[in-house]
Amino acid sequence: MKRNKISCTAFCLIAGAFITTGCMSEEEERAAAQAKDFAENYFNLRFEKAYETCTDDSRKWIAFRASNITERDLEAVRNAPEEAYVSSVNCKLTSDSTAIARCTVHEALAADSLEQRTGRILEKAEYAIPLVKQGRRWRVRMEGPLRNAK
Repeated sequence: MKRNKISCTAFCLIAGAFITTGCMSEEEERAAAQAKDFAENYFNLRFEKAYETCTDDSRKWIAFRASNITERDLEAVRNAPEEAYVSSVNCKLTSDSTAIARCTVHEALAADSLEQRTGRILEKAEYAIPLVKQGRRWRVRMEGPLRNAK
């Protein structure tokens, strides 16, 4: 009898650990992968590739960001120790066709560089990236410039 209680307790602890780590559904994983792909292209200033992963109405915000990149920003990106990268993505469905991906981005040009005199690279920042499902594909849906979600 004691052995069954221990096995049951161990099972409950392991199952609880999986639940609390936020295991994502298949749809959340697909949306998260799209958000990560977008973020790595967007923050490495590969705007043409970022266009491919977003909705048509989001493209104006990418074009806005691209048109405001200065030579100082490019210099900061070139001098960064490494390319921008996403270390983690936590995605939650908000409906069957919308999701929010919270991405931790490292070594990225600060989104508020427009307000600075010189471009600066952030060691780490959090961004909330909204997504919408169009057909069978998830697309990033920007409603304005991306900002650090802190």
